[in-house]
Amino acid sequence: MENSVRLTDKNIYETIVNIESKYNNADLGQHTNGLSAKDGSNFFHYLKTFNLDKDPDLLILPPNNHYYFDEKELGNVRTVVNLKNLNLIRDLDSFLFTLTHLLPAEANFLGYFSYNKISFTSDGIFNGLSTRLYNFLDFRTDHNMDEKELTERLYKRGFRIIDMKEMNGLIYFYSKTFRQANRMSA
Repeated sequence: MENSVRLTDKNIYETIVNIESKYNNADLGQHTNGLSAKDGSNFFHYLKTFNLDKDPDLLILPPNNHYYFDEKELGNVRTVVNLKNLNLIRDLDSFLFTLTHLLPAEANFLGYFSYNKISFTSDGIFNGLSTRLYNFLDFRTDHNMDEKELTERLYKRGFRIIDMKEMNGLIYFYSKTFRQANRMSA
């Protein structure tokens, strides 16, 4: 499993909270699109709510790396925690399709996304439209989605939502695979 952090001990909290500094791009002085320390702490507590922090087969996907897994590597993973904002995943449907086909039945998938509600004030409308236009022209991925849209996308790819919770402007979700899909390699 190249470019991933697989944990089997008690350093999950530190990994989630410190992932931003660990994957900081020192050469460019840029940060990844990962979580701040406060948001990482919120995510850890969200994970802990469901006792998934004790899962010995937990895989944490860092926010700025590419993932190369095969069926054998993910066959025993019971919980995947994605630390990249789903809004920023270029081809979210392919990512979800691959996950659901590589993970075993009833595997847990947790992540987060942001929902930028467009305010109906003049500034809110202008900012929302200009951000979308900029992202379109810049070919960036910053998909604005809400809870309903994410629930539908996950369901179409073989995940069912167990829980969603908004904290500090981010929406954290917990889902499970609900079908044993045909296995494939990614």
